[in-house]
Amino acid sequence: MQQSDKMCVIWGAGRIGRGFVADLLADAGYRILFVDQAQAVVDSLRERGQYTVVRATGTERQDRVIDGFEVLSTDETAQVAAALVAADLAAVAVFPRDLPTVARQMVPGLLRRRAERPDESLDILLCTNLAHAGPAFREPLLAALPPEARAWARSRIGVVESLVIRMVAEPPAEERERSPLLVWTNGYATFPVERCAFRGEVPAVPALRLVDDMRAEERRKLYTYNTFHAALAYLGALRGHVRVVDALADAWVRVGAEGALRESAAALQAEYEFAPEEMARWIEGVIAQTDNPALGDTVARYGADPRRKLRHDDRLAGPLRLARGHGIESPHLTRAIAAALLYRDPNDAGAAYVEGQVDALGPGKAVRALCGWPDPEPEWVEGIVRAYGRLPVEVQWAGYAEQAYHLGFGYERTYKGCGQCILAAVQDATGLFDRALFNGAFEAATGLAGGIGLCGDGTCSAFTGGALALGLYSPRRRTHFDADRESKYRAYDLIQRLHARYLAYYGGIRCCEIHNHEFGRAYDLRDPSEREAFEAAGAHRDKCTGVVARAARWVVEIIGEEQVKGQA
Repeated sequence: MQQSDKMCVIWGAGRIGRGFVADLLADAGYRILFVDQAQAVVDSLRERGQYTVVRATGTERQDRVIDGFEVLSTDETAQVAAALVAADLAAVAVFPRDLPTVARQMVPGLLRRRAERPDESLDILLCTNLAHAGPAFREPLLAALPPEARAWARSRIGVVESLVIRMVAEPPAEERERSPLLVWTNGYATFPVERCAFRGEVPAVPALRLVDDMRAEERRKLYTYNTFHAALAYLGALRGHVRVVDALADAWVRVGAEGALRESAAALQAEYEFAPEEMARWIEGVIAQTDNPALGDTVARYGADPRRKLRHDDRLAGPLRLARGHGIESPHLTRAIAAALLYRDPNDAGAAYVEGQVDALGPGKAVRALCGWPDPEPEWVEGIVRAYGRLPVEVQWAGYAEQAYHLGFGYERTYKGCGQCILAAVQDATGLFDRALFNGAFEAATGLAGGIGLCGDGTCSAFTGGALALGLYSPRRRTHFDADRESKYRAYDLIQRLHARYLAYYGGIRCCEIHNHEFGRAYDLRDPSEREAFEAAGAHRDKCTGVVARAARWVVEIIGEEQVKGQA
């Protein structure tokens, strides 16, 4: 876009200043002037005269070259002051701890502006990772101004809080070597700002979204994006994932993280009356923005410093308290907090502190101390402690279920015979069953294939084999033929859970129904020509192999649910 005569001073030429604020304002036609205290950054920007912002989504990449900017060091006080006099807009993109320093550094320029342009307002956008950042900047600014200038500053200097939702990640090493100033982002193009804080006209920047209740928006961002990221990190770490996209691809992790996100969203709706349709779009956006392989985000980055992230008003304990205050059940948020207590990273001081607290106090007292809830209900803590004990077992059985899936797929492709293949997959993944009992069940399952004896109208033999496995897990024993009632009804319940999964996925449990779902038609496997067509259609390439794999995973998941229930 062609530059206009409007100029924005951006204090902080780091990744957010260059890769978010300057990108969106340059798109709107603003000339950019960076101010930074790092002389190396100033020199590099001056020497190169341009840099690239990568807007990378999961499917495409757009490179935006930013040029035509100016750069000043904070030591160049006269030039910086002159820039603030001339500016049409300013932005501060620094770490929260640096806000008071920047406020004091701006004073000479603002005093000159008061003398030279007393009737013209200047709005300062605060672009920092701090909730309710306004007072952290405004108070030191007013304190540094002479008393006679403070009323002018209150009326003419707008301190505008904003939300930075765009994700900025480390670029790939080869990209960084080729272009050291490159900023790698997800290209999120909306810039929420506080409507009532402007003292001048709202800038004509298409990306700006004017917000009336910034506290609600800050909380929504923290309790959705940050909650989702933390849950992904801590659950993903338990499963051994390094990359965020791999954690998201893990069904066990994703279900837990999305569950925490949706519980938090329900609490936010109850508290702030966000429209359901708007919140649904927001949540889908959170998931889509996070599920971006191009960013290369890591579990370690999302999970860094669990000590801070477990505080009572932060991304995990905060939404749990909000949800419970509105009577919203929150098992996934509870599990995410327990996972944070289990998070281990030897290079993370916050993680080491959490580990030390848990070791010294036990999980119950540790979570009270770490979260610092002013009034924790006993059941909150009890639920977290219970999840803390159960999560390692959940992780173990999630691993078994994944292994059973791959074994079932491979056995059916190699050996065929769905009923026997699922039994073998479950046993080899878990090692649960007595070898002699298992062998008997395995041999008895010989005739189950093809809807029992290839008849097609009987039950899917993967379902029947799965039912046999569940019966072996909770058996009515021959030596207790007139007893074992509890085990028998437990087996019924387990098989009903498998039945529910089959109905949800296939719409039925008969072999012909599964065929219709997978192939679009049923095959009569008693007919040799039909068997040939069945094989040609991919029966043992990806069709029946997938049926056995899914059934094996479901059976192991169901057994795992029972194993988890047995934990304290």
